[in-house]
Amino acid sequence: MMVMLDRIRLSVPGLPAVLLALTLPASVAAQAVPSAVTAPEAPGVEALVERALARAPSLAARGERLEAARIALRAADALPDPMVEAEYQAFNFPRYTIGEDPGSMAGMSLRQGLLGGGRRGARRAIATAEASLRSAERQLSATSLATEVRVQYARLYAIDREQAVLADAAQILRLLESTVTARYAAGASDQASLLRVQLERTRLGQRQADLQAQRAIVRAALNRLVDEPPDAPIGAVSALPPPALPGAVPEALADEASRLAPEIAVRQREVDAAAQQVAAARAELKPSWSVGAGVYWQGGTDRMVNLNVGIELPFWKKRKQQPLLEAAEGERRAASLELASTALEVRSQAASLLVEYGNALQQVGRYRDGLLPQSSAALDATRSSYLAGQGDFVSVLDEFRRWIDLRAELAAREADRYAAQARLAALLTPDSQGGNDAL
Repeated sequence: MMVMLDRIRLSVPGLPAVLLALTLPASVAAQAVPSAVTAPEAPGVEALVERALARAPSLAARGERLEAARIALRAADALPDPMVEAEYQAFNFPRYTIGEDPGSMAGMSLRQGLLGGGRRGARRAIATAEASLRSAERQLSATSLATEVRVQYARLYAIDREQAVLADAAQILRLLESTVTARYAAGASDQASLLRVQLERTRLGQRQADLQAQRAIVRAALNRLVDEPPDAPIGAVSALPPPALPGAVPEALADEASRLAPEIAVRQREVDAAAQQVAAARAELKPSWSVGAGVYWQGGTDRMVNLNVGIELPFWKKRKQQPLLEAAEGERRAASLELASTALEVRSQAASLLVEYGNALQQVGRYRDGLLPQSSAALDATRSSYLAGQGDFVSVLDEFRRWIDLRAELAAREADRYAAQARLAALLTPDSQGGNDAL
């Protein structure tokens, strides 16, 4: 008995129309395609960045350390507390001779140590360098936090786009299964084809379950960054910001990154702080001064005033201060070497990111302009051959898998492009909190 089938065309968002010209009864097609459900959209990436910068406890902790350093700066150049002394002098002790002998008296004196020899300026400079270092560390934390939000957002985009592709693929599989079932009932196909399409449907379900698990992991990571519960819902990410650099990016950006990166700013502040420690250690080699004054009572109306100036005897300076000076100079050399090492690392990282960005941008164009339309055409041609009895169903499934993989790979390439762009932004704009708005 011959079974007559009407040719229909079904439109599914995201699928090539030519692919869906499947030989199905109209009633079967209506059952195969579920009604579209619009998923809630995720907030924009910059909104999530602002939320993370406003809420992150780690960034707040950096801010508290910065504020503490600024408060400490106010006391950095304060003089040491003065010393008050009470004095009693008695001639022919234990006899009480105040008023009888000019050498007997009682009184109070005050002594104030001075921060001479550049000590006061050196201490102020150390505290200033410490506050500057804390500021650079906070900027680095803010930039790293914003970059991590953008990278996790890109991962979420790749997962959501692949989920959308698999949802479209599931609809195609239902149509293919109906087609194979109808052909099998008509004796135009074997049972193996029906089993293969059912197996493919099971594999699609397995892949969708893996993506759901991956999305839950990325969602938890992103929620941690924005200080939300791990299971707080995040809508579907349907798009990423457009490319900000041309395909052929200038190599000079790597050198710019080695000067502008937040990591470089932190290392430079460490070098500055170490240099101030050296200056302070040198200042300690100079003698310390003190001034004092006292008022003494000698009995009756007799008074005596005492004024004095003291200077430290540098007997133990070489033993106490010289090793500290050498240690401070060693710390300065180490900080300079770490700065040079970080500059090399940042330059290498920026060069690698430039390659990643340029390659991802070119590959995205290759997928959109070549691979995707070619795979759609190949799948449609293979399906047409199968319907005409000139091809086998295995070839149809092979092209169907390639159709899925290429679209998932495109989403991954787009995520790679944006992640590289975000990391480059972090390296190139230390003065803009949370990243480079120009990128």
